[in-house]
Amino acid sequence: MTLRMNSAEIGMGESMIGSIIAVNAYAVSFLVMYFSWKSDHTISRWGRRIPFLWISAPFIISSVLVFPFIHDKWILLVVVIIQLFFMDMNNSTISLLPIDLVPRNFLARVGVIPAIVMGVLSFFVLRYGMKLSDMSETLPYLIGGGVMLCTTLLGGLNIKEPPIRTPATESFKPWSALKVGWRDRRIIILMLAASMIGALPNMYNAWVWLMAKNELHLTRTEMGASLAWASIAGMILSFPVAWLVDRISPYKLAAISLFMNVIFFIALMRVNSANDLILASLIFLVANCFNGVASIMVFRSAHPAEVGSVTSSLALVNNAFNATMMLVSGQLIERLGHNYKAAFVLGLSISALGFGMLLLYRHLMKKGRHPAAAPAITGTMADTANPLSAEYPQ
Repeated sequence: MTLRMNSAEIGMGESMIGSIIAVNAYAVSFLVMYFSWKSDHTISRWGRRIPFLWISAPFIISSVLVFPFIHDKWILLVVVIIQLFFMDMNNSTISLLPIDLVPRNFLARVGVIPAIVMGVLSFFVLRYGMKLSDMSETLPYLIGGGVMLCTTLLGGLNIKEPPIRTPATESFKPWSALKVGWRDRRIIILMLAASMIGALPNMYNAWVWLMAKNELHLTRTEMGASLAWASIAGMILSFPVAWLVDRISPYKLAAISLFMNVIFFIALMRVNSANDLILASLIFLVANCFNGVASIMVFRSAHPAEVGSVTSSLALVNNAFNATMMLVSGQLIERLGHNYKAAFVLGLSISALGFGMLLLYRHLMKKGRHPAAAPAITGTMADTANPLSAEYPQ
């Protein structure tokens, strides 16, 4: 989709694409609090998360299906905005299901299952789907929309949520989630660290396609062939890395993350061909495996009754931060003559600063006492110990 928006036919430059993503991210910084709060307090025969799948999926899938048939830049912009809004709703609610369904000390390992599925799927999509898009502009979207429809029905009809019932006792207020999520002010430092540590990988994810197109002058087939092998590498690494994340001190893993980001940055600075891109993408997979450590720490801090509030508070910080990064990097790339490596320099600098924020959080946690436990909840998870009462491994 990014490649099509940047095509000669549509004519959206890096600055405009970055601005679109940034405006959406600023908006979702607050929308995610409402959607997460609403899903925390939704009571229905489907559960509290799945109803939002039924609301968002038709708009997301429809936008994918019509995307290749639109040739006017401004109509396409409207479709992108609609898609982003309902993706925001989906990501703010459905992404909470793993936290609802599994014990906290298995959160990283349970992510192995979708990582394996997505690894296999991404390989074939990149290897053959991108080749298909060189031959037909419409078929990849039609096939993708059909697959999305099938998986939506499969997941929506078969996932059984735990019977957690927390009816709303007051109407939503923008600060309601923050009042819970930021009960202990030190968590704000951890949330900032979680956002900043992933700055370099986020810059790569945002701009690698346009770098391959405009700087390396690769066809879509060549792009897909270059990036496909990283999907297999990610699948192979998913379980051992998840095992490490669940068992080893997050501070040690964050140090590994920073070291791998430096190696990744060096590889990005040397990308001048398709083979260089293959190497950089493989290093990216290894580096990215450890970038979610601080986010896992935030998730572990959330009481089951307050998952939505804590995660949406993190999402506010994360989205506002990423929006600023996209806005600045898009302008930077365009003003420096489509120099994508400038965005990677910015990304590494912020990632290193994020590691410093994580060490500051550790220092503050050692100095202070732990906050009071969250209120008890009803349902099958009522006896779950409050993770806030447990020390993180040092």
